[in-house]
Amino acid sequence: SSRLSRSPALEATCGPHSVALTSSAMAIPSDLLWQCVKKNNAFIRKSANARTMSAEPGNLLGVHSPKYSGLANTKALGLGTKKSGKRTRIMLTTSALRLSRTYRPKVRLIQTGIKWNTEKAMGQFDKLMGAAFYRPGLMALAKEKHARLRRSFRKNKAAAKRKVVKK
Repeated sequence: SSRLSRSPALEATCGPHSVALTSSAMAIPSDLLWQCVKKNNAFIRKSANARTMSAEPGNLLGVHSPKYSGLANTKALGLGTKKSGKRTRIMLTTSALRLSRTYRPKVRLIQTGIKWNTEKAMGQFDKLMGAAFYRPGLMALAKEKHARLRRSFRKNKAAAKRKVVKK
């Protein structure tokens, strides 16, 4: 099959019936990985009367489903915030493109800073996701989440106007 390949050096040392697996054959299919992690993993958050949520990195909505999973998908996509000093940044989390990085948890996910300015951020999304066809079905959700993250950092204007005077 196309997944199996013979190395001439291996054939010379081990015989004609030996088969060496290529790196693509060692990759675990997303469906199989989801079946392994859907009931038990460290990121599941269950509550009595709510949908099962997930706190895994690379999960765009935090919903425990194979579509949004950062563990089971080969192309994870997440959007969140990261505090560095006094600044809070919006970070886009994607999977590394090299297959060798998928087996190393520390470098499996790549974080990219996203601009606060909405127009510039939408341009970044188009460049990072749209041009590379990286999860095009989730692009609209990523843009919506960026708007929600920006909105969550707004100061409450009504509370700022009211000043409590102590007597």
